[in-house]
Amino acid sequence: MNYTITANPTYNSLEIAFEGKPSEEIRQALKDLRFRWHGVKKVWYGYTDEATARAAIDGKPEEKAPAKKAAAPETVNKFGVKVGDIFSASWGWEQTNNDFFQVVALVGESSVRVREVYLPMIESEAISGMSEDRTFQITRELLPAAPSSVFIKDQERGDLKRLKSYDADGKSHPQFNLSSFCNAHYCGGDKIKVYESWYA
Repeated sequence: MNYTITANPTYNSLEIAFEGKPSEEIRQALKDLRFRWHGVKKVWYGYTDEATARAAIDGKPEEKAPAKKAAAPETVNKFGVKVGDIFSASWGWEQTNNDFFQVVALVGESSVRVREVYLPMIESEAISGMSEDRTFQITRELLPAAPSSVFIKDQERGDLKRLKSYDADGKSHPQFNLSSFCNAHYCGGDKIKVYESWYA
């Protein structure tokens, strides 16, 4: 099957695009190398070198590498935050808004670049005529930037934010400041439930 491999210098990763759906064997070989499917860009992305990726796809062993290469450890900063992590912020005066922000780059040990993104909503439950409890799916795959943002000026590269942390229940909770009235907090787990309200 024909495919192309492209380097993504922004994230120091590889992106592999196939002309059709690759076989189960190829998909499993990519998963073994910790490649993941990007549903928006329609590519497989990962952090190995090109020769290793081609060898896995073509089914040929590398000449100067062991049969199975250990994946590099995922890069995290001193707060345990990594690229792809999600932060949430709740704000508003006459209504309650919830915005989500994704880390697109680590900067040093304590800063990140973030942009606003839309998480997929998986459930909503009406509380009143103008409010709901909404449950969103948290994904670590890089999402497209929201078309506009109240808080983020550079939606393409992401705004630079300095992380801080507070301790509660014996755990560290990373956050960053968005404005004088709003902070964004780290989202753990695979989903988040929030309350939202609006006015007519």
